[in-house]
Amino acid sequence: MLTQLQQNFSRIDREVVLEAWSYCNENIAEAKILLTLITENALQETLIFAGFFFFLENKTLGQQSHLMNLFNQFGNKVERVTILQTWKNFSQIYCETREKLREICSTYDINELKESNEIKIMREMCLHILWNILKHPKKIKYRQISNQGLYDNLKRKCYRLGTNVDQIFDVMKYNLFQFKFEKRNDENWYCFHNNDIQLLLLWKCYKAFVNEQRMYYVYLFIFYNKIANVTNSDFKIEYKTRYDIPERVIMLKDDKWREYEIAFDYQHRTIMLLSINENEDKEKSKLKIEPLQVGNPNKSSLEFNVHIQWYNDLNNEFNSFCVNSKDGHMRTHKEPLNPYSMTLKQGIQRFKDKLQLLQHFMFGADEFLYFECEFDKCEPSIPANMSDGDVLLHDIYKHLPHYPSIHVCWKIKGDLIVPYKHTIDTERANSPNIVDFDDEFISSNEKPTFNPFLYECDVYRLRTIKDIIYLKMTRSNELKKLLHEVIQNGYLSDLITFQYTENKHKKNQLHEIIKQQINFNEVNPNELILNDKILTILNEVKILYHDDIHKQMGYTLQLYHICAVLLYCGRSCNVQFSYDQIQFRHYKWPYLDKSLQGAVMILHSHERREEDSTELYCGLKNVRLENIKEIKSGCFISHVSTSDDIQVAQTYRTDQGCILHFHPSMRRSDGIWSFDVSWMSPFKHEREILFSRPGISFIKDEKTHKELSGWNAKVESEDEHTQMILLTWTEYDKFIQQAMQISAIWNYSIDLNIIYLLLKSSKGSIDKKVQLLFEFEEWKLKNSNEQKYIKKINEFVERRCCNHSVNLFFMFLHENEINEAFESAQIFTVRKGLPFVEKDKMI
Repeated sequence: MLTQLQQNFSRIDREVVLEAWSYCNENIAEAKILLTLITENALQETLIFAGFFFFLENKTLGQQSHLMNLFNQFGNKVERVTILQTWKNFSQIYCETREKLREICSTYDINELKESNEIKIMREMCLHILWNILKHPKKIKYRQISNQGLYDNLKRKCYRLGTNVDQIFDVMKYNLFQFKFEKRNDENWYCFHNNDIQLLLLWKCYKAFVNEQRMYYVYLFIFYNKIANVTNSDFKIEYKTRYDIPERVIMLKDDKWREYEIAFDYQHRTIMLLSINENEDKEKSKLKIEPLQVGNPNKSSLEFNVHIQWYNDLNNEFNSFCVNSKDGHMRTHKEPLNPYSMTLKQGIQRFKDKLQLLQHFMFGADEFLYFECEFDKCEPSIPANMSDGDVLLHDIYKHLPHYPSIHVCWKIKGDLIVPYKHTIDTERANSPNIVDFDDEFISSNEKPTFNPFLYECDVYRLRTIKDIIYLKMTRSNELKKLLHEVIQNGYLSDLITFQYTENKHKKNQLHEIIKQQINFNEVNPNELILNDKILTILNEVKILYHDDIHKQMGYTLQLYHICAVLLYCGRSCNVQFSYDQIQFRHYKWPYLDKSLQGAVMILHSHERREEDSTELYCGLKNVRLENIKEIKSGCFISHVSTSDDIQVAQTYRTDQGCILHFHPSMRRSDGIWSFDVSWMSPFKHEREILFSRPGISFIKDEKTHKELSGWNAKVESEDEHTQMILLTWTEYDKFIQQAMQISAIWNYSIDLNIIYLLLKSSKGSIDKKVQLLFEFEEWKLKNSNEQKYIKKINEFVERRCCNHSVNLFFMFLHENEINEAFESAQIFTVRKGLPFVEKDKMI
C-alpha cells in the first residue's frame, strides 16, 4: 500500500509520503486525501518560478514538508480547510501560517470547544497504562493487564458518559498491540520486552497521547511594535491542546548539563524526561526515563499552585491559569498566575521580570526604556478603582459570565535596551591602518566578480528564504551542525591547521583520515567529535570568547556565533558562501547564515552606533550598476563587509568596478544590522564593519520593513573605471530635503535631528513645528535652561543619549518631567535612530 502511495504521488517527497502514511494511521484512503491536498497546495507554483530551478526545487520540497508539518501540529485542533485557507492567505509562508494557526487555536472558547467522550476515555486509559510503565519500568505488575479487568474499567467509564464500551474496547485492544503487548492463552495482556527499542516506542506513543490533553490556559498576547511603541495583547482562559511545548530541554544534574526529550503530562501532573546515558561504548548507552512530579494528580483540573522556573524562556505548562504572551518577534511565551492569590500589580511585575530575563538571555538587553499597562484600553477595561494594582485578579474578573473560562485583553507596551556599561564605543583610533598594499596586503577573502548586494526590497522573497532555512535547521548542537555544514560543503581545510600539499590525492586522503578521527557522518551532524586538537579553529573561537571586548558585553555570544564570524571574516569558505547567497541558494549554508546573522544582531545592540558618524566603503570588482534608478528601496541579500578606509575598498575594486559608499545613517538604523568585527577578524588592517542581511519578523509588512531595514542608492560619481554609489537609510532620504529647508531659516545652526523629530511627529502643521523651534531657541536663553541641562548631562549619557541638542530639546518638551525627557531621548536616539550627522548640513 505504501508503495502504491509513492507511485501515485511521485511528485511528493518520499519522506512526506511516509509522514502522511503514519499521520493517517496507515489508512490508505485518508492518506490519499491528505496527499492530494498537499499536491494541490504545495506544487502549484512550479511554472511561476521556472526560471529559478534550484531555488524553486528546494522551495517546492520545503512547501510539501511545511504543509505536512502544519497538518501534524494543527490537524486535530482545527479543520483542514482552515489550515489550507490560512496557508493560502499567508502566501504559503510556513512561519507566518503557523503563528496565525496558533492564534486561531487560542481563540477557541472553552464553552464551545468539545471533545468526544470516546476520545477522552481512550486517551486517559492509554496514558494511564503508558505512564505507569514509563515511571516504573522494572515493575512487572504494570506490564500485565487483565483483559476482563480492562473491559470492566472501560465499562464503568462508558456507563457514566453514555458511550459504547464494545467499540472503545476494540480500539483499546488495537492500541495494546501497538504498544507491543501480547495476548496469551489466559486471555490477558503481557509486555515483557524491556529494552531500549520497546522503551522508545512506548515513549513516542506516550508523547502522542500527552499532546492531545486539554487543559485550562490564560492567554496574554503581547504584540510589541518598536516603531509605534505600542503593544496589543489578548488575555484568554480556555481549554486547549498544546502546540508549542518544547521537545528538548537542557538541564543541570550532578554538575553536568544534560539534554532531554520532554513530555508534559497534565493528567498526572508530571514532567517526563527521556535521557540517554552516553558512554564511550555506544552499545552500553541506555535510555532512561526520569519523572518529575510537579503537582497532585488526585486534585481537580483547576490547580494554581504549581510554578516551573525557566532560565531562558517564559514557557510554563501545568498551571490551570496561565499567561501566554507574544514578544516583538511573535514568539509565544507562558507565565502561570494564580488569580486567587495574585494581585494585578504582582501579575504585571511577574511578566515584567520574565520579559527582562528573556531579553537579557537572548540579546543582553535588560534596561527598560519603558513598561506600562494601559488599563483603560484593556478589554474589558479595568476600572480606575482597581487599577492601583493591589486588587486580586479574581476580584477583577469574577463577575464576568463563565468565569474563569473568559476572554479578556490587556494592553501593554514596553521595550528594553543593552545598558551603557555593557556597550562598546565606536571610536576606532586604536585600530590599525592599512599597510603597504603592494608588498604586504593579504586579502581575507577574494571577493567574487559579480553584482552581489543590491536588490529591490522584496519582503515576500525574504520570507521565502526564511522558510527554506527553517526547514533545514534544528535548534540543538548548533556548533556541531555549523562545523558539519562547513565540512559537508567541502571546506574542512578552513577548520584545521593549514597543511600545504600540491598533491590533490594526498590532500583528499588526509581529509578522509581527519573525517574518521572526528567521526564525521554525512547524515548525522550530532555524531561529530569537537576535538580542538584537530579542529583547531575551536581554539581561536575560545580565545575570542574570553576577549576583553566580549567580557565587556557580558559574554553575550555563543561559541557558534563567534565561529560563524571567524569563518566569514577569515576563511576561504566565505567566497562560496557569498556566491550561493546571491544566487538564492541560502539552503546550502543555513547554519552559517543563521549564526552569522544572529551574531551581528546581538553585537549590533551592544555597540553605541548612535555615536557613530563614520563613512564606510565596500569595493566590488568588475561591477557596474546600470539600472540603479529602478531600485526604490533596497536590502542586502547577503552579508556585506565594509571598511572605514577607502583604500581597502579600492583594493577590492581593483582596476574596474564600483565602490559602495555607506552614509552614517546606515549604521544608525536599528533595522540595518551591523557591527565592528575588527576585534574578531584575523585581518585587523581591514578595520572591518560587517552588515548582515536583514531579518524578517511577522510584524513587518512591506512598508514597515522598508522603514526599518531598507536603504536607497544613487550614483555619486563615475568615470570609465569606477562608479561610486551612495547608500542611505530610507529615513534619511525621506526627510533630508524638508529638514534642510527648515534649517536654512536659522542659517543651519539647528541640529537636523531635532527637525527630523518634529517632522516625524504626525501632530501639527509645518508652520506650527517651525513655531515650536522658535520657542525652543528662546527657551534655551531663559532661566539658565542650558545650565540645568549641563547638570543632567551625565544622566543622559548613562542612558546612551549622546546628542546634546536632542537631549536639550526633550528637556524643553518635558520641562517639568525629567524622566519623560530621559525616556523620549532614549527611544529616539538608541531605539529608533537619528539619521543625520553634522556633515549633512554642508550638502
